[in-house]
Amino acid sequence: MAKLDLGGWVYDLFSQRLISGWLVGIDARSVIDLADRYVAEFRHFQPHFISIATPDPIEFIASLMAGLRIGLPIFLGNPRWGVAEWDRFAKLTARVDLKQHRQLIMIPTGGSSGELRFAMHSWETLSASVWGFQEFYEVDAINCICTLPLYHVSGLMQLWRSLLTDGKLLVSDLYQINREPTLLIDRINSADYFISLVPTQLAKLLDLNASWLVQMQTILIGGAPPSLELLARARVANLPLALTYGMTETGSQVTSLKPAEFLAGNNSCGVALPHAKIKLQAATDLAESKVEHPIAAIKIKANSLMLGYFPNLNSSDYFEPDDLGSIDKNGYLTIVGRNSSKIITGGENVFPIEVIEAVLSTRLVADAWVVGIPDRYWGQAVTMIYVASSLSVSADILAQAIAGKISSYKIPKYWIPVDTIPRNTLGKVLEREIEKIIKDFLTFDR
Repeated sequence: MAKLDLGGWVYDLFSQRLISGWLVGIDARSVIDLADRYVAEFRHFQPHFISIATPDPIEFIASLMAGLRIGLPIFLGNPRWGVAEWDRFAKLTARVDLKQHRQLIMIPTGGSSGELRFAMHSWETLSASVWGFQEFYEVDAINCICTLPLYHVSGLMQLWRSLLTDGKLLVSDLYQINREPTLLIDRINSADYFISLVPTQLAKLLDLNASWLVQMQTILIGGAPPSLELLARARVANLPLALTYGMTETGSQVTSLKPAEFLAGNNSCGVALPHAKIKLQAATDLAESKVEHPIAAIKIKANSLMLGYFPNLNSSDYFEPDDLGSIDKNGYLTIVGRNSSKIITGGENVFPIEVIEAVLSTRLVADAWVVGIPDRYWGQAVTMIYVASSLSVSADILAQAIAGKISSYKIPKYWIPVDTIPRNTLGKVLEREIEKIIKDFLTFDR
């Protein structure tokens, strides 16, 4: 792919696309005028970098345009960060020579672990993701309904895809759309649009009987693994789901399943997109797993791969996330879980997703999470944190309900009821909050 200039060419592209109606329902002139004002301010004050942390799409896009026009390093931030996160950001950027980071976009990652990091991307890496997406889905213009944060890679890439391919972008609140779906239908032809959702959003919409979803061209699902029960509900509703696998470090998705394959019963994350390659390290057996193929750590090579974690640029060919999966003979990837989340109890391997699926299938819980906690006899003890569907649901009832569904050593030894499983806006479990729940349990209940 030819190298793209981030300066005036990109700024002009934004301006031209805005004038041609790229942003549905947003006044183009207001965005361009604000971007021009920001350009003037940046030239006057000459900052070393800019940070964009706003929930307002007009301010976000105008700031992004101005930063690209000047060629400054751009850091995206969560507008809901508190003092601790901004202190961490200040320490990360202090005393760093940012000359080598000009024209780069730093996207925050590490939200589930609580460790703030930035994956560094260039115009080329993000564009490679767009071209791979376009080729895989066999579309010319990519039209997107964006209900996810623009500062997150899942939201940013919807902006990028629609911008580069002469598509349309509708930025809206998901539940406002669901309250007044006719407004959506009146403004766009939803059969020509992609919408990206995380599993928690999809579950809520199914609970609300959001029949308008079936009209979408494709519903991209990512951010966190969906439960088998949720996928079954979506299939009954005939929703055109495309399960995906990707992350901030890879410029969004690197594998995808097409809707027709999902509706035919495939629950995998699909095959590698044209710009990416997926391979596995040495495989290990997963006894009694529903997955038919050996499990191994995943390695990703992609043109959309980040340039490194800020501030360190690297040239590694492959990125190795903490994910375990299997690939069948047709190249379909199934994610089993995180390597660091694997529980070894009494010498046996337990993958949390197996236990979670078994418990969710009982319909006695609304949400669940599994971790291993230190145990003097077992090494680690399988521990279930769950949200009961009713007050009558107890640990004994749950244990009996899954007996025979999974091996006895996989049945949790400890059950911790909670009101909610702590998750971020994208549905990912907040590990540090889980650690607090476990700490309280170890202190008071054992």
